[in-house]
Amino acid sequence: MNAIPPHKLACLGLLWASLLPGAGFDSAHWKFRTPARVLESGRLATIPFDRALYARMRSDLADLRVIEGSEEIPYVIETLAGSVEERNCRAGILNKSVIPDTGVQVTLDLDKCKDLKQNSRITFATAETNFRQRVRVETSDDNRFWLIAREDGYIFDFTQGERKLSVLTVDYPVSTRRYVRATIFGWTRTDDVTGARCSYRVEHPAERYIIDAVTPERSEDPETRSSLLKLDLAQAGLPHDRVRLEADRSDFHRAVELEASDDGKTWRMVTRGTIFQVPGEQSLSISYPERYERYLRLRIFNGDNRPAPVVRVYVETLQRLLKFLPPSAGDVWLYYGNPSAGPPVYDLAAILRRQAPMPETTPVIGEWKINPDYQPPADAVKPWSERYPGVLYGVLGVAILAMGVVTVRFLLKVRDA
Repeated sequence: MNAIPPHKLACLGLLWASLLPGAGFDSAHWKFRTPARVLESGRLATIPFDRALYARMRSDLADLRVIEGSEEIPYVIETLAGSVEERNCRAGILNKSVIPDTGVQVTLDLDKCKDLKQNSRITFATAETNFRQRVRVETSDDNRFWLIAREDGYIFDFTQGERKLSVLTVDYPVSTRRYVRATIFGWTRTDDVTGARCSYRVEHPAERYIIDAVTPERSEDPETRSSLLKLDLAQAGLPHDRVRLEADRSDFHRAVELEASDDGKTWRMVTRGTIFQVPGEQSLSISYPERYERYLRLRIFNGDNRPAPVVRVYVETLQRLLKFLPPSAGDVWLYYGNPSAGPPVYDLAAILRRQAPMPETTPVIGEWKINPDYQPPADAVKPWSERYPGVLYGVLGVAILAMGVVTVRFLLKVRDA
């Protein structure tokens, strides 16, 4: 291990001093804890979240504490969400024509898109519905000699009642050429394409953690000609924001819907999308905003095709990393499982943003345990009416009887008057 220069040690000392908490930690309110052994000092300790942590923590992760001795160690939680950069250009359509026995061909001139030095995606606009068309993309410097950028792209639309799903974009290798030409096979009218634009898209993929790998409970719905794949995560409260399918080698291109449920009976719509698997390309994942229900149900619309051959489903969430700066090598504890804990407020995130990137170390993590010092919260004192319901009902009964007597006497006096 390389020695840390003296001036960096001094900076670390100031950093640790600025992070020292003001009071000792009372562990009695935390139900669970996990031991961790830090092997190197002077480095950011980094621990990936796993199912054991998620299963026993609050969904907002705010009940986590990192403890050395009786003192809190400030921490940050980093979510490896990735990023997408996209720059668009509404290029003019130079030509639009029908190639006999082939399809509709559209040529775009990107000369006016001065900010778009590169392009890698074409997006179409159309009024057509219920189609799946192959697309070839070509590029050129002079609008005379063309090179094939992609031969096997597809655009897709599924419309059934109120359901409408469509994918009208085709990605191709990054190009710097001025002209882009797309051929949509099978269409026979230039009006089938009402618009098109190019863009440059760079995706820095997120890092993901598999919460569960499920063999789905499968059934068929003949009314909608769809397959239903039910997933049980075994408990509620686990975060998930994507399902990824594993299928055999058959080719397919299907619309899908994803639903969620707390009890496996009442279902709520989560999202709609498409899945496909063709030679050289596949898209078998459905993403959605993070949720915590125990049950998921995927509906795959097969039409008149054989059911999509899905054999396994991976339920995923974004990878999260717990990072903290231990004062020294040694043992620390992760405490969690406190429903009433307030979210901690630390300076560490702001301080780290102003520091040069620090070397990291991975602690050795033990098994989770029940905290031996845990004291369950005392039962809340019930209202007097709940503690003595018989007395309450007796008093109400006497009151109602008394009101009845008074009412009868009043009516008798009115009659005799």
